[in-house]
Amino acid sequence: MRGIMSLRFPVLVLLLSLLSGCGFALRGTANLPEALQTLQLASVDANSDLQRELNRALRNAGVEIVDTASAYRLGLGRETSTERTLSVNSNARAGEYELDLGVQFQLSQGGSMVLGPEALHVKRVYLTDPENAVAKSEEAELIRAEMRRELAQQILRRLQTVAP
Repeated sequence: MRGIMSLRFPVLVLLLSLLSGCGFALRGTANLPEALQTLQLASVDANSDLQRELNRALRNAGVEIVDTASAYRLGLGRETSTERTLSVNSNARAGEYELDLGVQFQLSQGGSMVLGPEALHVKRVYLTDPENAVAKSEEAELIRAEMRRELAQQILRRLQTVAP
């Protein structure tokens, strides 16, 4: 029993070494290039939910967001959202919806385009209860919030590809 206990620590160290060596990183963390550690975030709609989500994701990635013109400027377009009916139930009411959330962004430096403009889209399908309209709207809003987080992460992943 004592032999097993003494092997526990070296095995744990070995497993952690292998895990860090394979490039594992927690989801939601981004290693942006050093040049992008300070940037200006400009949005068509400064108070949009997507802009706030992207702002939060950038700060979590260690980026300092400044109001004045800096070396890099991340421009965020207007969020587009569409909802369409995919199927109807036996009562001729919508039973399944598809949400599409999109945004266009670009990264510039000193007036020249570095990345973009690019359009990103996220789609989700969800089922509804035709008898409960309140639950449908609440579920759709929760899904839209999740989609905004996904769009922000997609933008961060695209920014990781920028070579300084």
